[in-house]
Amino acid sequence: MKTVFERYRPDEEIPARDCLNKRKLAKYFNREISACVVVVSHLLADEEIPAQTPFYFGKGTVEYEDFGLSSVVESCVDESGRFSQQNFVERGMSSLSPLTQFKVLYNMPLSFIAIDRGLVGDNSIIYGSAAGLLLQAKHCDFPGRMLLGASKVHADAVIEVGFALCERREITTETFMRQDCEAIELFRLWHSGSAT
Repeated sequence: MKTVFERYRPDEEIPARDCLNKRKLAKYFNREISACVVVVSHLLADEEIPAQTPFYFGKGTVEYEDFGLSSVVESCVDESGRFSQQNFVERGMSSLSPLTQFKVLYNMPLSFIAIDRGLVGDNSIIYGSAAGLLLQAKHCDFPGRMLLGASKVHADAVIEVGFALCERREITTETFMRQDCEAIELFRLWHSGSAT
């Protein structure tokens, strides 16, 4: 099993554009997507993986991210302080950049990596659960290696990202099947060598 795990501080630059095959995609990225692109490029730097490689991704809770949505909310409030559907249609939606939708959808890290790497095999996004990510991987019938990943954005805007390239037989962390924790925990342990 080959793993890469990285943490990015809020003030740290994340050079995603340098890691892309299709550089135009970068305009759609938030910091989390950028971090995922960089980490998967480190993992696959010396690897040639088939297009059919399965890709499973555990999306952690986003505790902090500023997409400018507060301005949309403010635009939608009427004189009495209540949500107004008319204000939403007339002012709220127009105050938001169309590119923002790509930054707030949960499946975007998986989608952009699959697009950039040309991956067309089985894939799924699992929200939060380490057990869910492991179950998906353990039930994969692909004969070769699979790509697993996870990310989490913390309240202090620190981003953690982990990726692994592994075969089904290498996934032996059964204790995670009985615990309620986020998928990023797997990659912390795999990277530190505490669990295989």
